Amino acid sequence: MRDVFYTILVIWILWRILHSVNVYRAKKASTNPSPSSMNSESRNVHSVEAAKRKMADNEGEYVEYEELK
Repeated sequence: MRDVFYTILVIWILWRILHSVNVYRAKKASTNPSPSSMNSESRNVHSVEAAKRKMADNEGEYVEYEELK
């Protein structure tokens, strides 16, 4: 009888741990902004920052500009 009780107890403890991990992941995923919720300017800034991180130290940086008349 004790073995059955300990088995059920262990299964319940494992279930609670896995449930709390899933709740934590869901909370963390809901706080991070999804790419579809960001506006286009924000996406462009993030893509430029990612491109800057990929550049080697000896490379220059290309800056786009528009000539005003």
